[in-house]
Amino acid sequence: MKSLFSKKVIAVLMVLLLASSLAAACGKNNANEGSKNNTGNPATNNGGSKDSNQSSGPANLTVWHPLNPNAQAVVQSLSDVAMVQEWEKKTNVKFKFEHPTGTNADAQQQFGVMVASGSYPDLIIWHMSNFQGGPAKLYQDGVIMKLNDLIDQHAPNLKKILDENPLIAKQIKADNGDIYVFPNLKIGDHGKYKTFSGQMIREDWLKELNLEAPETVDEWENVLRKIKEAKGIFPYTSEKGTLLGSSSSMDFIGAYGIGKDFYLEGKQVQYGPLQPGFKDYLARMQQWYKDGLIDPDYASNDNAAKEAKMTSGKAAATFGYIGGSIGSWLPAMQQSNPDAMLKGVQYPVLNKGDEPKFTETGWDYSNTGALLSSKIKNPEAAIKALDYLLSEEGSLLKNFGIEGTTYNMVDGKPVYTDLIMNNPDKLPVGQAMAKYFIANYPFPGVDDDRYNDQYYALDAQKDAVKVFAQYSHNAASVLLPPIALTPEEASEYGKIMTDINTYRDEVVTKIIMGTAKVESFDQALEQFKKMGIDRAIEIQQAAFDRFQNR
Repeated sequence: MKSLFSKKVIAVLMVLLLASSLAAACGKNNANEGSKNNTGNPATNNGGSKDSNQSSGPANLTVWHPLNPNAQAVVQSLSDVAMVQEWEKKTNVKFKFEHPTGTNADAQQQFGVMVASGSYPDLIIWHMSNFQGGPAKLYQDGVIMKLNDLIDQHAPNLKKILDENPLIAKQIKADNGDIYVFPNLKIGDHGKYKTFSGQMIREDWLKELNLEAPETVDEWENVLRKIKEAKGIFPYTSEKGTLLGSSSSMDFIGAYGIGKDFYLEGKQVQYGPLQPGFKDYLARMQQWYKDGLIDPDYASNDNAAKEAKMTSGKAAATFGYIGGSIGSWLPAMQQSNPDAMLKGVQYPVLNKGDEPKFTETGWDYSNTGALLSSKIKNPEAAIKALDYLLSEEGSLLKNFGIEGTTYNMVDGKPVYTDLIMNNPDKLPVGQAMAKYFIANYPFPGVDDDRYNDQYYALDAQKDAVKVFAQYSHNAASVLLPPIALTPEEASEYGKIMTDINTYRDEVVTKIIMGTAKVESFDQALEQFKKMGIDRAIEIQQAAFDRFQNR
């Protein structure tokens, strides 16, 4: 009897064990199916995909991204932008934006503090030049991750672009083939607008004073003096960190045949401050500052302060952008002075008839893009959402917003509505755009020239496009391409240049403001050597040589 009972118990236990095994197997199969849906069905070229994320709620991603001035004027966060909200719906991702405050230099400082804390957002979107040592250094330090496998598996749109355009792949890949950034691109028919900024001046004042638009540095000096005498203002304004420019072309230094930082002379990498022309530049800027031709607040101005001085008539000239500067400043000026006019002025040279070389221009890859943090919990969702912006549907959304609201298709082309071109709240076109979508500043995805065709609506903007682009072809001979340092180089280079940049900026500001003599820069040259500038040049040269051989 006991034996029979035991047999029955064993039989029941075997049935229960079998049932449990079947349930576990079903659960495993369901889990595998969910995983397959999540990673094996990326967005197609025509838009996003419906994967397991959409049944389990949106993926939540934090994004660190300095807010563009046009956007700052109309929104508190990119979360307020209709295009971003639609992007979230299409990709089933919820973005939480973290926008640093202040100038670009302030943002760099805040980024450094964030990295030092060890607490990173999921995505970092910025111009790569702002990262000392570049993305490779961030990768080596464990801040960001490599994207190659993610792109192969979950970014068919970007993968297709890279496969079909070797030059673009060359620009965004490291020398060993690593990819760290999901890029902002200007390609194909979308790449004709690559020169978008330069010097600009009050054209109505030039006409009033019977002056021609300046071309040489001497002509600039004469024009600034005449305007100062006639208007009683400090005629040339700038902002913190940008009198020399955040690139080699943003003020008068290019006229001296040198860059602010590293540039090319033939196939050799040079460092601008080491060249004799740099002291000549400093001497001229010091004299201009002493004579009241340069805004005394230039070293502390932020963009808003510079803009206020231009729009109020307290300044006559500065470096600016065709869209965000002329497009917003000119309408503001003309509200109080209908005759006010801005003019894009050719990049300055020393001798009449010389062609400028250090002009603002661009490669297919704008050197801006998204980095994925090493702390990100859902990299697949992030890369799919970014890749959606490279799809036909996503590109229209990024560059034109919501069909029927901010644009309509007319004869097969997206045409902005009056909400953008004649905004009922009297917003300038650039700010109206920034309120509803992301087109007029670098952001992951492809820039569509059909937006620029409409964005540059003012005659002053159309003229500036032609002026700034006239000699842009010369830039390829002097501007470094988007080279990549190895992690080891990036670490060494970052340490060297962090100290050199800080020291250089302090010395240059003191000299321009007259608290130090131009001759004191000789001591700075010796200090650059001690800090390792020769080694930094070697690193840049090696990276450039590798780029040439990719």
